[in-house]
Amino acid sequence: MSEYADPVIDWLDQDQTLISQRYFRQSCLLKNGNFLKDISIAESDLSKVCLIDNSPSAYELCQENAIPLPTWISNPKDDYLLDLLPLLDALRFTADVRSILSLRDPKHI
Repeated sequence: MSEYADPVIDWLDQDQTLISQRYFRQSCLLKNGNFLKDISIAESDLSKVCLIDNSPSAYELCQENAIPLPTWISNPKDDYLLDLLPLLDALRFTADVRSILSLRDPKHI
């Protein structure tokens, strides 16, 4: 939801040069009470995009592109997104992000 995503995106892209569009719950597909994220609306070439989310149902349509997060609930010491920065930086240099993301342990997807 924009209430918690906007401040994070604003901090990550302070110069407003990296992120050109933001998609929130209203852009999701509703299926059996779950909000599914169709990342192809943001980028048709799925080799260039990843989805970071704590809900497996959210990335049901694009599991190869998903980076799962643990659920965050009011933990001011949560720094998981910061821990992802080296991975996200490395993904910039690969032709297909899925080639790197596929190396993960399938139990953690």
